[in-house]
Amino acid sequence: MRSLRARLSLGVAGVLTVVLVVCGVSVSRYVERNERETVDDRLQRTAEITQANALLALEREVPLDSTELDDVLRASGTSVRLQVGGLDFLDLGTAPSTPVSPRAGLRTVTQGDRRYRVYTAAVDDPTLSGLARIEAATRVERIERRQRELDRNLLLFGSIALLLAVVATFVFANVLLRPLQRLRKLTHGIAGSEDLDQRIPADEGPAELRALAESFDEMLARLAQSSADRERALEATRRFAADAGHELRTPLTSVQANLSALHRHPGLPVEKRTALLEDALGEQQRLVALLDGLQALARGDVAPLEHAPVDLAEQLDHTLEAIRARYPGTRFEVELPEDPVEVEGWAPGLRLVLDNLVRNAAHHGRPGGTVRVALSGNGHGADLVVEDDGRGIPEADRGRVFEPFARVDGTTVPGSGLGLALVAQQAGHHGADVALEDSEALGGLRVRVHFPPSPPPRQD
Repeated sequence: MRSLRARLSLGVAGVLTVVLVVCGVSVSRYVERNERETVDDRLQRTAEITQANALLALEREVPLDSTELDDVLRASGTSVRLQVGGLDFLDLGTAPSTPVSPRAGLRTVTQGDRRYRVYTAAVDDPTLSGLARIEAATRVERIERRQRELDRNLLLFGSIALLLAVVATFVFANVLLRPLQRLRKLTHGIAGSEDLDQRIPADEGPAELRALAESFDEMLARLAQSSADRERALEATRRFAADAGHELRTPLTSVQANLSALHRHPGLPVEKRTALLEDALGEQQRLVALLDGLQALARGDVAPLEHAPVDLAEQLDHTLEAIRARYPGTRFEVELPEDPVEVEGWAPGLRLVLDNLVRNAAHHGRPGGTVRVALSGNGHGADLVVEDDGRGIPEADRGRVFEPFARVDGTTVPGSGLGLALVAQQAGHHGADVALEDSEALGGLRVRVHFPPSPPPRQD
């Protein structure tokens, strides 16, 4: 009974059994009632016809003797008796030996192993003063025998019909459930191959199966997205562990060497001790910067990227305020529009792009130099330009500086090598283009980022 086909067949069999039983009982009762009504009507007509002849015989004071009527009554199993004052005046056919009932009407009596249907009526003649009664009776064996045969036939035909219906339902259920079996095979194949990019055709079969296929496809899409997010998180974790182990080794070794020297030589001159402490502090700051960059890179790899309208002008204003405090000797030339410059994106990721570009320009430019920042927006998107007056990046190195920990040969300015990698990562998430050029105005590096236009709002 775990099979849907078996349950469907059993359900149909149960319903048909109830229907056939109700119909069979109704037909049997209807036929039985009609048979009894026919017999009762025949008894009443026989009594009426015989009564007229019997009254005529009483008036003439001669017995009513009719062999033909007696033969007909005997052949049909019917009898007629007429009693006057308790004495039989007429007795034709095969009447039961029970006395004539004083009550008029129809009744069923049993005599031995025979059953009779009896009709009794008072003779309507004022000269008899109500002393005469006529009774017509007939055996009901034939009626009951026909009724039993009808019941047997109904039971036989009902059983055959029920059996045929169950077999037909079982066969039809196999055809009806064939699309469901195909759906099961498809889902089993997907589960076996673990390919969550497959989809189940949702344009075949009944509406219920199409809706089920659509639900499966939606579930597969969610599972695929969840699997992709999980793989991205695992890859980011592995990358973070590998990068951290590789890049933190040098500064940790340097800090350990400085601390070991201070521990072994407590009597070092103040100048030497100060130099070692400053070197250790610098390496510690480098460690913090590396960890911050690695965390930002890993967070960007696994970010859900729930995009929303973001005002780049407002974000850039916050970035400039923070970096001016960190680089007080650098002069910032800023061109910001008065109106908001909105793009569709992930606010933390866009802030990473702005922070790293402006901080890199200030960090790699000349001490006390100039950083120029310009932001503009139009119907074709938004453009951000950041220029510095540093050494710039040779054209041959501009392709690899977007890789994590990539450093330009000859660079003496300390850094983690993660700034442009974060910029490239978030630019890819937001569909933005990043270009590195020479700055004609300041002589250093010019970075231009183009953000695509925001999609129009949906009309609900």
